[in-house]
Amino acid sequence: MKELFTETSQYRNWFYSKEKLQEIREKNHVSAVERVKQRVLEEAELQKLVSAKSTPTRGEQPERVNSPRLNPSEIEYLKMEDELALCNYYQTQIPLVDSKFPEEIQKNKFTDKASAITYVKRFYLRNTMMDYHPRDIMITCLFLAAKTEFSFVPIEDFIKFLTTKATKEVFFDLELIVARSLRYEFTVHHPYLSAYGLFLDMQTALKDAKKIQAIYEKSKEYIHKSLFTDTMFLYQPSQIALATVRIAAKELNFDLNSYFRIKFNSEPKGKLDNLYKILDEIEKIIKEYEPTPLNKAKEIDARLHKCKNPEKNPNSAMKRKLEREGLEDADHHKKKRIEDEYQKSLEEVFK
Repeated sequence: MKELFTETSQYRNWFYSKEKLQEIREKNHVSAVERVKQRVLEEAELQKLVSAKSTPTRGEQPERVNSPRLNPSEIEYLKMEDELALCNYYQTQIPLVDSKFPEEIQKNKFTDKASAITYVKRFYLRNTMMDYHPRDIMITCLFLAAKTEFSFVPIEDFIKFLTTKATKEVFFDLELIVARSLRYEFTVHHPYLSAYGLFLDMQTALKDAKKIQAIYEKSKEYIHKSLFTDTMFLYQPSQIALATVRIAAKELNFDLNSYFRIKFNSEPKGKLDNLYKILDEIEKIIKEYEPTPLNKAKEIDARLHKCKNPEKNPNSAMKRKLEREGLEDADHHKKKRIEDEYQKSLEEVFK
């Protein structure tokens, strides 16, 4: 009989081997850098044309471009490791963002924090920070997760209590972009439910209820830590839950071997050995995880500011040119077509 998780869209579309996950990230990054480099070259040429333009005639407004002057040869584009580090930093900010809301909003069922972290991870498998800054994506993912986890908070409340200059219209636009990148697959199977199932099951097999409760509470801390790693892409939620319960039991000096013998008594030895290997891998990933420090995030963010896609900047020469020529609508359709083609090309990577 197949495990239930293997029947989910999460397993079909967001579950990878380590090699496949690395391949997806590398191909997406290379493609993104090539595309942004081309836009930077186009922007630099347009800026030269604006600078070389003769003095406007009487009554004509001089053309002004408020985007930074670009010298393509001096731009240092983010490496894949830079994007992963900055992505991790902003993921860790999601619980802190939640704490900014009033108490009545915080009372909502915020497993959506875990879903928001997952959405951010999935989004940047298919996109680049040079197009979409993680600060705005983080807030958008939290807003979207609150909806999908049935703890909706109006967008006005989100931006009211957050230090962001972005308007609600920006987040509405980003919501559609994020949803599309997620393939409109909003359900996330977290390890929390599996851990609770183990908590109930252990009570039927073991006698020390107080210790079992302590193990369960401690395991949730490790599940939270696992959210910031790649475990969600590599292992099933039940495996992550079992690994965190085992880590917690070790930390509390409780021997789970008797429970494992009862639970897996009917399993072939080879299958059990493979399970222990998986649990060891998960434990290693969780214990070795270190969040991106603030100073490193700031340094990467400063470099990101210099290599952003000018096509996404409303003050760029590219945007001004389109406005002047009255081609915004046509450009919107063109960009949608290009985005469609880009997303379609990524589908080949995900196969």
